[in-house]
Amino acid sequence: MESVIDFFTRVTKLIPTDSQKALLETLVDPTKKKIIVSCGRQTGKTLTSAVACVWLSLNFKYRIVLCSAQDSWLYNHIRNLFDNNLDLRDFVVSEGVFSIVPLKGYETKNGSVVHVRGATEKQLRGVGADLVILDEAAEMTSDTVTTALGNLSGPVSKIILLSTPHKSSLFVEIVNDPSKYGFEVFTWNAENCSWHGKELLATKKKMLTMQKYKVEVLGLPLNASERAFFPPKQIDACVLDIDVLRQGDSKSTVEAGIDWGGSVSKTCLTITERQGTTKRKILEQKSWKGPWELYSDDLVSIMRKWGVGIVKVDSQPTEFKGLLEKYGYRPEYIIMAQHKSAMLGQLQKRFRHKQIIIPIGFKDLVIELKKYRHNTKDELEYTSYKANKRLGDDRIDSLALSCYEPIVPIENRGHSGLVPF
Repeated sequence: MESVIDFFTRVTKLIPTDSQKALLETLVDPTKKKIIVSCGRQTGKTLTSAVACVWLSLNFKYRIVLCSAQDSWLYNHIRNLFDNNLDLRDFVVSEGVFSIVPLKGYETKNGSVVHVRGATEKQLRGVGADLVILDEAAEMTSDTVTTALGNLSGPVSKIILLSTPHKSSLFVEIVNDPSKYGFEVFTWNAENCSWHGKELLATKKKMLTMQKYKVEVLGLPLNASERAFFPPKQIDACVLDIDVLRQGDSKSTVEAGIDWGGSVSKTCLTITERQGTTKRKILEQKSWKGPWELYSDDLVSIMRKWGVGIVKVDSQPTEFKGLLEKYGYRPEYIIMAQHKSAMLGQLQKRFRHKQIIIPIGFKDLVIELKKYRHNTKDELEYTSYKANKRLGDDRIDSLALSCYEPIVPIENRGHSGLVPF
């Protein structure tokens, strides 16, 4: 029997890398039951899996299910392998119209059946399999993956997951903790592939963010501190090319959030208008650095211009307490150590449901939102204030304060961490 590595070279006219060789041998090993392949884009993971699938279907009697979350590039590779190696047509029971193998799968004369299915439970259910290959598995729901597992039966019962780890998913969970799920992990990156030129890789390193380069080129999932707290696509969906105008009448609710500055950060004011019961439109955001006396008149002037009715401010540092009261305001002091998680959670939800309206001019806020990486230790460290507070999130904290709706409404604030007057 021709080895799978020799078969790869013969049908692709390529020399497999050491990483591809190791994967090929594992893919065809009947004792290896659960395999996950997390690699950068265009690194040969799909082609390698396609070759293994064809080799198995030609040499054994296998029931194979191929499932793809997008266009089936895996099966496209298989069709090309048959079309480019006409000697393989002798193994196929019946040919397709546009290719040697039909669009929805093929049968071999030794009894193998290869099914092509979409990434839905309905398409997967009821198809028994010895081997299931899920391509672009990071795009699949947990239910799709577990449904595919349910298709397996018999002594082989092998599942293979392929993807770039580009989004939160069961695929990424398994890559991060393969021993928990009993998977063997294969990963390699484009930097070690001869067909990715150094000049192109250097360009990608300049153009892509560090996080995107890690995923797209190195094929590694992001850890918790690297994942965007506010997904860029959700932020962009909230940025509108509109004028910065108050859309409600004089009775609409306008709220201010103030994140006080310290020795290393700025005081930031954000003013939003409540539209309906859920939406918030940003009307103004401005930052100042230095002592209160230098910017107090400017800050208060902006709040009066917009007719601010509710003011929510950081309760720290304590030397800022009482300053706004001198201008006739009765601010609500929020203890950030107790409330920051809830504030950020609400803001995250607003972006997810397009409940934040950001006029196109707030570029600095958009940049800060896309860079933000939430540190769960912030709440625990907040009592020591700016010495421990991470720089670069003043605009976000100010926006979160402006939009914050505590469980107990501010009009009936009671306790819940709100400092009484």
